[in-house]
Amino acid sequence: MKKRWILRSFPIRNECARQILAIDVEDGILEVTVKPYKKNRSLEQNDMFHAWCGSIAEKTGHTKEEIKEIVVEYVFGTEEYLNLQGEQRSRIRQTSSMNVGEMSELIERATQIGIELGADVPEVTHG
Repeated sequence: MKKRWILRSFPIRNECARQILAIDVEDGILEVTVKPYKKNRSLEQNDMFHAWCGSIAEKTGHTKEEIKEIVVEYVFGTEEYLNLQGEQRSRIRQTSSMNVGEMSELIERATQIGIELGADVPEVTHG
């Protein structure tokens, strides 16, 4: 059983609490987590960013994936982590972990880069 609740009102909170109280703890161990809600990037934002990456790639000769990595690194830098041998490594952030504001910033910069390079404005359709 997996259930995710976004508590926007007292009735939703009350229904969530009712369902939690109805859980039979004899059925196994479950985890309940409460944290601030963070809206992840939308599919429309994802489509727009990837469209700009494709358009820039066509203009520069890079691959779409290379452009994606270049823009993400330019806007957000890299994250440092330790590998299994304890050696420091770096990686770019994954766009799937970005919230709406971060993705908006990324699209704004990709748009600016695309226009500066003379890339075609991409046509994006959703759905």
